[in-house]
Amino acid sequence: MGVAAVGVVMVGFAPSVSGRLPQTMPAMRAIIVAHALLFSSWMVLFLVQTSLVATHHVPIHRWLGVAGVVIATVMVVSAPPMAVGLARRGGPKGSDPLMFMLVIVVDVLLFAAFFGSAIWFRRRAETHRRLMLLAMTTLLPPAISRWPWVVRHPAPGVTGMLLLFLVAPVVGDLLARRRPHPISVFGGLAVLVSGPLRFAVGQTAVWHELARWIIS
Repeated sequence: MGVAAVGVVMVGFAPSVSGRLPQTMPAMRAIIVAHALLFSSWMVLFLVQTSLVATHHVPIHRWLGVAGVVIATVMVVSAPPMAVGLARRGGPKGSDPLMFMLVIVVDVLLFAAFFGSAIWFRRRAETHRRLMLLAMTTLLPPAISRWPWVVRHPAPGVTGMLLLFLVAPVVGDLLARRRPHPISVFGGLAVLVSGPLRFAVGQTAVWHELARWIIS
């Protein structure tokens, strides 16, 4: 799952990065570069951490967990201001910037909830690993939405790819334990339900009023 997640991010963002090389386009703003490095480092750390556990290097895994907490905290703190700034600039082309801000904020809140719970239950390995997997999954939509075929069909594309990542651990549990783990089931449902729910809320006048106040 860690390899798959890193692959999703590389496929989604590699064209964006190469398209902004100095010889082709103006250099990216420093804050965007910092944001990309921060989130990429977390994805790489996730892959390293799962590899350490798989190879029974648990003490190193726990030591590196401190770095994970630091990176995740900075991610959670820095992402909402960036979402507000993007909304002020009009958001992505062709989108409702206020709704898009809500989508980003909910992704960050879900990541914070799953990651914080994973740290709380760090001594319960089966619960911890599934919560960390859910936290990682909440970071994938921005990368998935940049896939060429998903750009043309964003809603079913992002939902379908997320569904694969959310169903995989449930299927794994059924094969290995003959029953799904509640964290994978209910956490996955929370991620899936949040998608249409945030779009429904994002279209309301109440949200637009609140969002205008936030970005003003």
